[in-house]
Amino acid sequence: MRTVRNLRGTQSWEERIALLRRLEEVGYSIAYYVLRCEELAEEATRAALLQAGSDREISELPAEAQREKFSRLAMSTAIAVRREKLLREAK
Repeated sequence: MRTVRNLRGTQSWEERIALLRRLEEVGYSIAYYVLRCEELAEEATRAALLQAGSDREISELPAEAQREKFSRLAMSTAIAVRREKLLREAK
């Protein structure tokens, strides 16, 4: 089993994936609220999950703090996706 090293010791990939799965619904809900488009919400959620997956600090936080941090990340990612869409449409 491959593992990721963090300050508390070792976290398996399965644990990291489980954390991201718990956060996925929150991220999608926020992205859909901002974007009102399933396709864009999925894109924003994927981007937020990728960023969260590379953030080693998020797994060290208590559950509520993980949710809050990911919620902020999902919101900023959704706004970035919306901005990109508007720029594409303007061209």
